[in-house]
Amino acid sequence: MGKDAGVSVQATATSFAIVEALRTREQAGVTELATELDRSKSAVHNHLSTLETLGYVTSTDGKYRLTHRFLRLGLATRERNPIYAAAKAKLRTLARTTGESVNLVVPEDDHGVYLYRVGNGEHPIEEGGSVALHASAAGKAILAYRGHEAVDDFIDRHGLPALTERTVTDPATLRSQLRSIRDRRVAFDRGEQTEGWQCVASAIVIEDDPIAAISVSGPADRMQGKRLEEDTTGLVVSTAKAIELEVLSD
Repeated sequence: MGKDAGVSVQATATSFAIVEALRTREQAGVTELATELDRSKSAVHNHLSTLETLGYVTSTDGKYRLTHRFLRLGLATRERNPIYAAAKAKLRTLARTTGESVNLVVPEDDHGVYLYRVGNGEHPIEEGGSVALHASAAGKAILAYRGHEAVDDFIDRHGLPALTERTVTDPATLRSQLRSIRDRRVAFDRGEQTEGWQCVASAIVIEDDPIAAISVSGPADRMQGKRLEEDTTGLVVSTAKAIELEVLSD
């Protein structure tokens, strides 16, 4: 039974590896996928055939692509998230007021996920994309409300890899930033996640648990000075507090 369980887990891993490979392409053939994933063509073909039978991929002239069945799964998952329901309308208002990209980020494992995005569409990361907790305003806003031991564990597991030349890679500097973020309830990302992109964020905290963060982001030539430090910051913090109140009232 143990051996069978191991085979089943490996088979599942292979199917999802194929799905992830297709996610970054418009379409791909069996040989291309087998080469990238270092699997036999017959194994890849068998997995693709199963995924096609289940309706998760479709093929034309030997080329495979994902279907919108994954979209239905993702949207259904998001709709069941109470923070999404509480935040959606308020984030739309924030986007209209600021004229910038507004994001709802939730922690998942040891990274953040863009659960919802609204605004001018310039943000370089799509909905469902992941973000580094130590290098983004939203991620640092979430980390700031985790205990010292949890932050230390996070650093031990992942380190603080540099994503740009501005990314904080020193643990002592990050810890100092997190203390300030918690005191002020606001976090900044000045090109730490993406070069030339600046962001301000505030966590949504329910019973001392940072369940999400909202952020406003834009190109550095717009998101700077008083607009970033005062005007947008005030709107982000007040919106985060309003979302918290709605979550608590439900």
